[in-house]
Amino acid sequence: MIRRFVPVLCLSAALASLSSWVPGQASNVTPTSGEVVTSAQDSTDTPYGPIGKWMVDADGQPAHWLDYQLGDRALREPINVVLIDRLARTPQEALSRLLSATKAAGYPARTGHSTGYQGLIGAQLYAQQPGGSGEAFSDDAWWRSNNHGRLFGPAPLDGGGFVWTGALSREDFEVISVMHHPYASFKAARDDFGDRMSAAGNFKRLGTLDLGNALNTPSLTTDDHDGKAVVLMAAK
Repeated sequence: MIRRFVPVLCLSAALASLSSWVPGQASNVTPTSGEVVTSAQDSTDTPYGPIGKWMVDADGQPAHWLDYQLGDRALREPINVVLIDRLARTPQEALSRLLSATKAAGYPARTGHSTGYQGLIGAQLYAQQPGGSGEAFSDDAWWRSNNHGRLFGPAPLDGGGFVWTGALSREDFEVISVMHHPYASFKAARDDFGDRMSAAGNFKRLGTLDLGNALNTPSLTTDDHDGKAVVLMAAK
């Protein structure tokens, strides 16, 4: 069951957050295409097999930032990271290597986030990592602006190894808000995660992969997402 974890704030954190509060708004202000219908089964053929376009929520629908709106449009949460690990020999080893790599990159599992998401790879939905209650990979605490996300897999690759997909996003923190964690950017989080994972050395950035999952319709948006996922390859 997806849930939003909202601990009690201390006064100092609240005052610090107020000083940096900026109202969220869509980067794609003017819709450029007609309406589309999104599905959890939407996928793109890639050199690593079919990869789902969206993070999928516990109801089996494309995730929508818990109904957060940008203007009057619903926000879809795109897959924007692909990790290839040709060195892992088992799913357990792939997971261990992934957790070590994210921690080294400054994205350990942290609490304060919604959970229960999945990602489509091939014909199978894979549960999110990290798997703890209220956890996501994040570069900072939940009461500060942070980049965070979930990774899905590991799915076996032809020729050996495994593939992970991920949905990374940046959120702000607002004291005077029903949601408390409004959306800020997909692109900023994707690029930061890719750069820091590559700099840490366990996975190296290869480039980007076009998943065709940018939306800008009268009722749906992926805001600043350009339809591409950063691709990271295990280096050691």
